Amino acid sequence: MILDPTDQFITTILAHCDIRDKVILEVGCGKGRVTRDLARFARKVVATDPDEAALQQARAAITSENVEFVRCRGEALRFPPNSFDVAVYPLSLHHIPSEAMVASLAQAMGCLREGGCVIVIEPGEGGAMNEAKERFGVGSGDEREGKESALKAMAALQGWHMGETVRFRTLFSFADEEDFFHSMLPGYREKPQELLREIALFLGQYREGSEIVLDSERRMNVLTRHR
Repeated sequence: MILDPTDQFITTILAHCDIRDKVILEVGCGKGRVTRDLARFARKVVATDPDEAALQQARAAITSENVEFVRCRGEALRFPPNSFDVAVYPLSLHHIPSEAMVASLAQAMGCLREGGCVIVIEPGEGGAMNEAKERFGVGSGDEREGKESALKAMAALQGWHMGETVRFRTLFSFADEEDFFHSMLPGYREKPQELLREIALFLGQYREGSEIVLDSERRMNVLTRHR
C-alpha cells in the first residue's frame, strides 16, 4: 500500500500554514508518513505516538537528523512552554478518547511559542476509502463518532479560533486485491467468504490497470489564538 502518493497532505499544509524552518510537534505520527514530509521543510520535528511498534517502523524509515521520535499518548503531551512553533494532528485527534480531546489540544497549545498554531487534519465524509471503512469495517473501521467528537473538541476550546475548513482528497494505492486485504483487513483469511467476495466486488470499481486506487476526503483546520 502506498499512502498519499501525490503528497496532498504536505501540499495542503504548506498552502495554509508556514512550517518552513519551524519546530513542529506531531501528535500521532504512526509509521511516519506525514513526518517524512514535515521534516523536509521544518527545522525540527518531534513526532509522538503511543504505539511502539509504529514508532519502530517510523524510525527505520526516517533517519533525518532533524526528527526525534517520542513515545507518548496524545493526551499526555508533557513538553515545556515555548517548545514549538506548530503542532500537527495528522488524522490522530479522533483516535484520542473523546473525553480527553480538549485536554490534548490544550496541552499542545500550552507548549507553543507566541504566534504558534495547531493544524488538525481529520477524515472527511466522501471517498471510496471512507465508504469501505463504514461498510466493511476495514482499516480503522467506522470513524464517524470519533470524527464528530473531534469537531466538537475543536469548537469547545476557549481563547482559540478555528479557521475555515479546508477540504482535500488523498489517495490509497494498492498493488492488487491481495495488497488491500493484507493492509486493511488483518486476518482476512479467517473472515467469512461472503464478506471477502463483497469487498472484492467493491474494489473492482476502482481498478486502474493492475492497481486498486481509492480516494478519501480530508478536512483541515488551523487553530490560532484569539487576538
